Amino acid sequence: MKLIGEIIGIIGIVINFLIYQQNDRKKVLRVKLLSDISWALHYGLITAFSGMAVALVGVARETTFILTDDKKESRKYFLLGFAIIACTTSIFTMKDLFGLLPALASVIAVFSYWQQNPTVTKTLAIPISISMLIYDLFRFSITGIVNETLTLISVAISLISLT
Repeated sequence: MKLIGEIIGIIGIVINFLIYQQNDRKKVLRVKLLSDISWALHYGLITAFSGMAVALVGVARETTFILTDDKKESRKYFLLGFAIIACTTSIFTMKDLFGLLPALASVIAVFSYWQQNPTVTKTLAIPISISMLIYDLFRFSITGIVNETLTLISVAISLISLT
């Protein structure tokens, strides 16, 4: 199962690299949704359940934000709700203190994808990726490590191209 999980992680790497190359918010959210689906499968297959839980929260988060993007009044409740859900799922699925890192990354991601400025989303990807990189190191997720490294490179390319 771990091998299949790592193969799915490779697919996730490719998808994830494309997120931060998008300039349109809807496209960012759609690509992020695909990324979260692949990472939920990856982490589940390598039995890193905190990572899987947070990725599944991401699937719900991106789906909700895509569907409610025009409903500004209801969107503010989603910010708090998804942050609480991310923390709760990590607490119940964590193996050790490193299991809290996906929750930290997810709380930052909730705000990152909730607000509507793609540049802020790209900038907040840096602490998200660093948190997940540390988590992946301790879960021995080779594709996760490669993914977060490439994500940081993708974000840097995107931010540099903005200047």
